[in-house]
Amino acid sequence: MRLVLFDLGQTLEDGDVLLPGARETLEAIQALRDGNGPAALLGLVSDFDMPAEPSDVPEIQQRYYSLLDDFGIRSFFEPVAERVTLSTEVGVFKPDEAVFRTAVAKAAPALDLSDVLFVTENRGHVLAARRLGLAAVHVRGPGQTDGEVDRLPDLVPVVEAFVSGDSERPESVVVVVQSAAAEAAAAAGLTWTMLGDELVVSGPPARVQHFVATTGAAPPRRWAVPPHHLHLVTQIGRLFQEEHPEVPVVVDKGRHLVVALEPGASELLDRPDDGCHAVRPLPTDAVVFDQRPATRRPGVAAGLDDRRWAEDISRSDFETDLASLVGFRSRHSTGAGFLAAVEWAGTALAEHGYATEVRTLPVGAGTTRNLIADRPGRGDERGVVIVTAHLDSVNIRGGSAADAPGADDNASGAAGVLAIGRALARHTGRHDLRLILFGGEEQGLFGSRHYVAGLSAGERDRIRAVVNMDMIAGRNTDTLTVLLEGAAVSQHVIDALAASAQAHTSLVVQTSLNPFNSDHVPFLDEGIPTVLTIEGADGANVRVHTELDTRESCDVDLAVEILRMNVAFVAQALDAA
Repeated sequence: MRLVLFDLGQTLEDGDVLLPGARETLEAIQALRDGNGPAALLGLVSDFDMPAEPSDVPEIQQRYYSLLDDFGIRSFFEPVAERVTLSTEVGVFKPDEAVFRTAVAKAAPALDLSDVLFVTENRGHVLAARRLGLAAVHVRGPGQTDGEVDRLPDLVPVVEAFVSGDSERPESVVVVVQSAAAEAAAAAGLTWTMLGDELVVSGPPARVQHFVATTGAAPPRRWAVPPHHLHLVTQIGRLFQEEHPEVPVVVDKGRHLVVALEPGASELLDRPDDGCHAVRPLPTDAVVFDQRPATRRPGVAAGLDDRRWAEDISRSDFETDLASLVGFRSRHSTGAGFLAAVEWAGTALAEHGYATEVRTLPVGAGTTRNLIADRPGRGDERGVVIVTAHLDSVNIRGGSAADAPGADDNASGAAGVLAIGRALARHTGRHDLRLILFGGEEQGLFGSRHYVAGLSAGERDRIRAVVNMDMIAGRNTDTLTVLLEGAAVSQHVIDALAASAQAHTSLVVQTSLNPFNSDHVPFLDEGIPTVLTIEGADGANVRVHTELDTRESCDVDLAVEILRMNVAFVAQALDAA
């Protein structure tokens, strides 16, 4: 036996008139048989008037039953004392859990929540019911542009499949497994998406249940969500969740989220990728990011056994530079603090023998600067290895005049460029080394876009690799972790950086080919091998873009480990034939 719970308003009726096909749909469901009896009970669960006193409840219930008489559908829900549940009697409105549990307990107390199908036009209530373990269907309501079921009569085959137990309606399950389980999921005919140590699998419930039982995974988190509702969010800090707290999060990996979006929420997909978050359909049979354990093994990769350059990263000098950058109070791209920071950084690099140049570029109605520092190589046919970070900071709560210390975002990356420049000042590599501090990143990657747009074909061809640092001092994981983010064109750089981490650090390495919203993106758009090195993200840095992003919140140990990985790779790339 199954239970089909209907909402009333705008699901079966609207404006005191039954919606087209409502009666025929109820008749068809009522006629479904399982052996000699009905295959499903019909029930109603509705928000209705709240009583002033408990003694008012019976009178309010009778008014509701009279409405059912007027619509001519009361007979489908008899006995109404068991099959009709109102917020009136529960004391709370849908989608509160108590409303659903009361409705099931009254109608059929022996049923599990998974034996119940809830039908409504309210997208939010559909998701809430699914989180509780009910099956739920979104019927396109009056004035809505879409739904999982467009017309009430189209609901009948969905109910038939539900009550027969033969439903091929996919569900999505999150399991914590070894990465090899992705192969098992594919072999089981399931779609899968890997996010570090978590796997999202989707498919018919029977196949999903068999997969979970045979992988020996931890108890899964089940979501009875059609796979096409799942989307991948890439965010800065927690900015997507702060802006859209109503969106259910299926997997939370800090920078990456898997969320469930109902049809009709397409406005979230329209946000440009240079905003604070991007929302895309969840890639299937794909790895969003991989994770490699910390396995410090000096000398594991050819050319990485010389630890000199990694050991030349000075913790004390990094801390001093970080404090100096934070001391400018705000480095808003068009402000005086940013210009002072450019001058200070240029002087520091020049003192270490770099030829420096400041380029002005437009940002909105104002201007900002890119600081470029060069040290030539000794080869005849030289390429160039580039190390970048953005120098600007922002406080989205207070505007351009507010304090924006930007310690992690991105004084840490800018101080990292200075640290690598200092460590490699005496390096006599084959290729040129170029250090760049960009302006305008927080307003839309203006500095890096302007730089890349100005490259000639010959200059682009000379670039052997670009390493970008953005937020390298925020500890979001139990162990020191770095995320290497690039694209297919930069896979060899990702692999080399990971090898450098293994040889010279104790970093856990996460890797991703889903680039988002930092200065590596304009280079990747032009096919230039570029990798963002950023703090690992099992959690999220909630201080970014606020006055709380201070020196005290930074983890210098993490930053120094990332810098040792980066400088060893850059030294090797400068020497490579």
